[in-house]
Amino acid sequence: MSFVVEIQPEILPKTDNSVGIDLGIKTFATFSDGTKVDAPKPLKKRIKKLRKVK
Repeated sequence: MSFVVEIQPEILPKTDNSVGIDLGIKTFATFSDGTKVDAPKPLKKRIKKLRKVK
């Protein structure tokens, strides 16, 4: 089975804004405005920490 869908794409207003993203190891991503996203931690470490808290 297959089907085709035709849609009209939404045209967004043009802006002069741009964002730079730096991918790293300790900090997963740093944006050009200074916002930092921490690297995701492995599940095993989180489970171990949860056991200590309980």
